[in-house]
Amino acid sequence: MRNVVLICLDTVRKDFFDEYAPRLQARAEVSFEQCRAASSWSIPSHASMMTGKLPHQHGVHDHNRDFSAIAAEDTFLADLPEHFTTGVSANVYASSGFGFDRMFDDFCDVSPDRRFPEGIHVGRFGYEHKGEGAKKFVSFAKACLDHDHPLKSLANGAAVELDKALASLPVPKLLDEGASIIAREGVKTVSNSSEPLFLFTNFMDAHAPLRHVRGYDRSLHNASNTWSSGDYDKWELNLDGKEGLERNVTDVQTHRGLYGAAIDYLDRKVTQFIDDVQAATDEETTFVVTADHGENLGYEAEDYLFGHDSSLSEGLQHVPLLIVNPPEDSEYSAAEHGYFSHLRLGELVVGLANEETPDVFDEQIPAELIGSSIASPPENPEYWNRMLRCVYGVDDAEAKVEWDSLGDSDRYELDHDRPCWQRRVEEGVPFAELDAEFFDEEITAYKRRAEAGEAEGTDDGPDVDEATQDRLQDLGYL
Repeated sequence: MRNVVLICLDTVRKDFFDEYAPRLQARAEVSFEQCRAASSWSIPSHASMMTGKLPHQHGVHDHNRDFSAIAAEDTFLADLPEHFTTGVSANVYASSGFGFDRMFDDFCDVSPDRRFPEGIHVGRFGYEHKGEGAKKFVSFAKACLDHDHPLKSLANGAAVELDKALASLPVPKLLDEGASIIAREGVKTVSNSSEPLFLFTNFMDAHAPLRHVRGYDRSLHNASNTWSSGDYDKWELNLDGKEGLERNVTDVQTHRGLYGAAIDYLDRKVTQFIDDVQAATDEETTFVVTADHGENLGYEAEDYLFGHDSSLSEGLQHVPLLIVNPPEDSEYSAAEHGYFSHLRLGELVVGLANEETPDVFDEQIPAELIGSSIASPPENPEYWNRMLRCVYGVDDAEAKVEWDSLGDSDRYELDHDRPCWQRRVEEGVPFAELDAEFFDEEITAYKRRAEAGEAEGTDDGPDVDEATQDRLQDLGYL
């Protein structure tokens, strides 16, 4: 049996990956060129990757942001009984705070507030002592000295304070958004774990807010050291379309360049991470590199939308998938062109772990979004919080039919040689047969039921502390 490492590059779309991640592509023996995410943001997408089910089937989405009801037995991990299952994640949703860790034998959360996971979580400590003023620093020092890992706790505090001190200065951001920590902790986890093993990792560095970080390639973007993607209003683009883009075109172009630079940085970090894991393991290890979803970047093909909210565009759905070091007798071609859905990711991982390369391609695949991923929109909440579904390969391999809970529907033309591109070619497309064939419950009925569950408090989700809420706000979710 083989070790398998699943590397999730959060928020990385296929076209930018193709341009800015040449090292990983060179290392990979196989690329699934038509990989699609099952949903378009972290919560439902991660649940779908693990369970092989759509959001309306596993029930984890905007109206219920809680993984704790999903046990290992509900995931592909149940089909790896001999593997030690572990994870290291920088994604605040794919963490113990939302019950994601319960699926694994062992799990490690990392964040800017705790760059050494064994040490004190600085953000949580701050809220627990927020009435102390300057005395808080003395309390923190005492807590560090009493902690099982005093030096790592002090290092966590120093990193947070240094990041704050430099934030307003015209210098590069000193510390990345977790890539270095994930790589370090991932290798440590592998070194200390029994084999065979399955390791899940989530790298968050391409997720907004973006700014220039020490280590980014300056030739790839024109952002100043003080520029941040959090400083301009994405709703101007989402609400005003092309006119909003024209008003913000300088910031949008800077954002796109910095997004590419972040992917280039991940390309370098993750390639080294793969080398380090291979050196730390005794058994053969296969790596699967993909993304939970992509990112809308204000292009015409995605209706000038920005971010990853209220959309099933190709900028969000078309993501990379590479296999590094597959089994020796792999039957995959270097470039596979059939549709692959994250709904079959577990089948792929289990097959690879068992020295197999299963046929995981389909002529037609579905995807789904239930509700919004971010804070309340400034207007028209019914539209921005609607439910969306789509099916690929309807009547034509290069076609997609999409519909929503408000009754609107469209047919899109795709081009398999143009990643993340689509063009609306027809409106008012019949979708009832597709809705019944690929989904267990009619779209408006499920949307009403999900909203009712949230309103009644039956799907409240986990209680999260104030430090976690701060992190969600930084990422644009609150």
